[in-house]
Amino acid sequence: MSIENELNQEAWDRWVAYRKAIKKPIKPASEHAMKIKLTSYGDSQAEVVDQSIANQWQGLFDLRVAKPAPGEKPKKTREQVAADTARHEFHDSQSERFWREFTQDPIGDLRMMDAVLARITINRYDEAYTERMSAFREKLAEKIAAADATKVYGDPHLRSMVMQVWGDRGVNRLKARMQKSL
Repeated sequence: MSIENELNQEAWDRWVAYRKAIKKPIKPASEHAMKIKLTSYGDSQAEVVDQSIANQWQGLFDLRVAKPAPGEKPKKTREQVAADTARHEFHDSQSERFWREFTQDPIGDLRMMDAVLARITINRYDEAYTERMSAFREKLAEKIAAADATKVYGDPHLRSMVMQVWGDRGVNRLKARMQKSL
């Protein structure tokens, strides 16, 4: 397929006219290279030309994504959301495999869950955060029930995790369970 078939002729003509208007005409030696570059933008050729003209640029550059207003969260494309979801699923499956293969001790399981909680809370603005957190709480409750309450309460990281997930009420319940076992 030749370049002429892929080139958006209307966008190219606007670009040539703009370059002449700013007294920087396209030299014959670079015309072919510039056409190749423009065709590399595919369906976005017109937008690339419009962006360059609007910004008074002499060259063609990748489209810039509009910056969000201060304090506004950037919007993700469908592809980015799908990639994030796939990455989370991959990491979750890796974690599950690791738990099955390498952790036999309930305290070891809880330490792994502490690491997972950190990853979940980093992504708390994700659409599936509530769902993940709910599943995490259920699994954490099972692991704490299977572990020695004295060891869990005595480990500051695990006690902090209980505090983060269930607050003072969870820590108090853990402490009461520990005192019963003594």
